[in-house]
Amino acid sequence: MASAESQEKKKLSKAEKKAARKQAKSQHLLLKHDGIATSETPTKFLLIGNGGLLNGIQQELLAPLFKHYGQVEEIVMLPGKPYSFVCYREIDRAIKAHDNLQGYVLRDGLGPTNIRMYLSYVTQVPKNSINCENLPAGLILIEDFIDQSLERELLESITWEDGSATCESQSAQQSLKHRRVKHHGYEFLYSTNNIDKDNPMPDGMPALFGQVIDDIMATGHVQCRPDQLTINQYQPGQGIPPHIDTHSAFEDAIIALSLGSQVLMEFSHPDGRHIPVLLPPRSLVIMTGEARYLWSHGITPRKGDIVPSATTDTKGGLTLMPRSVRTSLTFRAIRREPCKCDYPSRCDSQQNQTIVKATQEHNPSASLPTSEQEAAVLEQTHVHQVYDRIAEHFSDTRHKPWPRVAEFLNKLAPGSVVMDVGCGNGKYLGVNRSLYTIGCDRSQHLVDICRQRQFQAFTSDALELPVRSASVDACICIAVIHHFSTQARREKAVQEIVRILNSGGQALIYVWAVEQERNKKKSNYLKDSKTSDKVQIANNGATDCEQEAVDTNLETERRNGNACLQNPETDSSISNQNSKATVNESHSITASPSNVGCSDTSQDCCKSKGTADGKDVPDIERRNEVGEKGVRVPQGNNLQTTDTTLPVHKNRTQFVQPDLLVPWHLKIKKDTGQGSPSKDLTAQNEAAQSVVYHRYYHVFKEGELETLCLCVGDTEVVSSYYDQGNWCVVFKKK
Repeated sequence: MASAESQEKKKLSKAEKKAARKQAKSQHLLLKHDGIATSETPTKFLLIGNGGLLNGIQQELLAPLFKHYGQVEEIVMLPGKPYSFVCYREIDRAIKAHDNLQGYVLRDGLGPTNIRMYLSYVTQVPKNSINCENLPAGLILIEDFIDQSLERELLESITWEDGSATCESQSAQQSLKHRRVKHHGYEFLYSTNNIDKDNPMPDGMPALFGQVIDDIMATGHVQCRPDQLTINQYQPGQGIPPHIDTHSAFEDAIIALSLGSQVLMEFSHPDGRHIPVLLPPRSLVIMTGEARYLWSHGITPRKGDIVPSATTDTKGGLTLMPRSVRTSLTFRAIRREPCKCDYPSRCDSQQNQTIVKATQEHNPSASLPTSEQEAAVLEQTHVHQVYDRIAEHFSDTRHKPWPRVAEFLNKLAPGSVVMDVGCGNGKYLGVNRSLYTIGCDRSQHLVDICRQRQFQAFTSDALELPVRSASVDACICIAVIHHFSTQARREKAVQEIVRILNSGGQALIYVWAVEQERNKKKSNYLKDSKTSDKVQIANNGATDCEQEAVDTNLETERRNGNACLQNPETDSSISNQNSKATVNESHSITASPSNVGCSDTSQDCCKSKGTADGKDVPDIERRNEVGEKGVRVPQGNNLQTTDTTLPVHKNRTQFVQPDLLVPWHLKIKKDTGQGSPSKDLTAQNEAAQSVVYHRYYHVFKEGELETLCLCVGDTEVVSSYYDQGNWCVVFKKK
């Protein structure tokens, strides 16, 4: 008997062996994924291997094949599975289908590849995975809102301009990465995700679309009459990322009319709930309340959707429905006042107001000091406190030592004792391991970072270094002196450096320069202005890559992987999307404009960042120095000026006054109030907001730093140079 069975197996053809392997594979997948075992004896349930939604098979393709052999009670198709199930009323009908359709080729010659079915008996069938959740609160779906005749008329009325169209026509029509769009009433600006409310489009709203708006208003579900229309055309395979329409731009109802093809629109709640909603052709969807303000919505780019089957005798199973060209008409009403919805976690209007308030709290009014006490207060508020608050973010932007500072350190004799006054995160403390290097900084948080990196550092003010006189062989002070706000305090900081140096010891000092263009060559800080502008207006999220500096002397520390341009010194993240522009203009500390006039080298300024606060400013200073609308300009270095209010410098522009406030945008995560944010949020919704901190600077003009170093006595200037927007001096103690 065993010999006969063995001979039978040997008689299997190559095709039969392949079929057996495929069948075994589908049985294994079923057991592994759904815990359902196949049966050796016939049942009325058939497993259809290779006949699932994952293979691109539609229920409408399977139904007539299997109904030919008997009454089918149900066809079960599961999302993401390469198999499906057929349930017959009688076992003998299942046996007949099994024997006749085993190895049947689906889509023979019609698809990119032929698909061969492999059938097996099973004892049970999993339940259909149909999402029976209710629609999101506030979502209204009206099927067959218009008839086919009006649908055809609307589609024919839409003209898509070619490349020869006028500039005005092209501004109303755009080709985006995943679709092409056209606007009526007001143009939607994708660079800002908003509307220019004072600039309506000249052609207004076409009459035919006005009639559709009349019908929409007649439903009673919309309170504000739409006056803006965006037309999107999607080819099969195109979609739109999950997003929430900008609260500040549009009123409550967002209305979309689907033409030409159905599509599955996916709604997601911050708590993780996910509801797909099928929008049939000619259907109208109205998002109000929670659905409009809290739920994000989007369309996954694919060529078909898994939807409930329209076949009446398969108990509402799932099927794959191919997409065709779909045109959507999105009607919205322009909002004229700030949004005051009940969902502040998603509301740009309310978040911007929060950021404005926070920024104003962190940046009290500042003026040039007229006394030692006022100078100390200014530096405490606009230098020390700022660096403590931004320490971690600041450190994340500083990694690579500037070449000429490293060169100075590497030329020192092995075993030299070196003090880094204002060491920041300690990036110079490990440049030359043959030296004994110690750092000090005014910011305890930055000193903690140094210690975490296993460097020797302590907290101290550069005006009173707790170091014995004549005890160090060399000293560096990078981007510190410009944080002191009066000439006397700057002199005192240099005197402290001279005091601790041994006779013959050298010091290197860097300060930010007034001159950001020299010998007709702009510093990298100014060169980056075009990139910075582009980044600032970029939307969601996303945005420009970090750019490397052109000059090797410039510290290029954009290494955070942020989807924005990192500027090491001032604006650690210069691309803060929508809210950034608002923040920059609203939170600046300003006064009435006055005449521009650079002060001479003996000017008093406000600063107190000393040793501890010395931040790598040179290159970075310039690059990071981000400003807002600067106003006020003290006349010269004389403290007795008509207007002594400190201006907030405008990002990446030439300096027009020596004493100013430079913003640092500190990113903060949104508090959604709903736990972790949903992963599908757009860049606009998930982008970090920022609080702006203003730091005081006195920028130096040519020759000013040399004069400062010589006036303290017992010094000799060894060399001075200009390094990418910074004045630099090496001096020796006599």
